Amino acid sequence: MTEDFQQALLQVARSMDALARVFEHRIAELRALGESEEQVREAVNGVQAVKDSGAIYLTWANHYAKRVAGGESEMPDDLADEEALDA
Repeated sequence: MTEDFQQALLQVARSMDALARVFEHRIAELRALGESEEQVREAVNGVQAVKDSGAIYLTWANHYAKRVAGGESEMPDDLADEEALDA
């Protein structure tokens, strides 16, 4: 994979981490303010969704960046298993 792909992927990963930290800070604020458990739970679910979707996105982005840059990249095992189920 080329340096520009690596740098772009690193930037995305750092941005996803920063977004998760903002969510986590907000969760702490909500708890400190005594907000309802429903509101806190919604924020917790939001940060988990962001982390999960970010991990999926980065996995696929890395896969395709390697392929486009001329490197070998196999589909991650867990994603390959899902594709096999869809076939």
